Amino acid sequence: MTDNKDNIRKIYELLPHINCGLCGYDNCGQFARAVAEGNASPFGCRQNPWVGYNISEIIGLKVPAFGYQQRSYQHAIRPSSGPVASLELLRKEVGESLKRIEGILNRIDKLARNTG
Repeated sequence: MTDNKDNIRKIYELLPHINCGLCGYDNCGQFARAVAEGNASPFGCRQNPWVGYNISEIIGLKVPAFGYQQRSYQHAIRPSSGPVASLELLRKEVGESLKRIEGILNRIDKLARNTG
């Protein structure tokens, strides 16, 4: 159990501590625990996917230094001036997605009223 707590602490120290939730967990601590317990991918941090290599070492998972992970995250990395710019971009993207979702829901409501 102490080993697991140490791993959770080590993983947590590598994370950005901004609790964005993009990994699917409410905060970085929950994500660290899920990874240490084998319930989440070490590459789940969307703010810094590259930290997954260091996390993999902590949990004893062997991954290639270069390979499919590197290519699969190229699209996720955008040039920015830091976390603030990334959050602003994220807010913009979320806002645009919400508008599209609202439009879809409105069309569904219209269809439901017309067929009902």
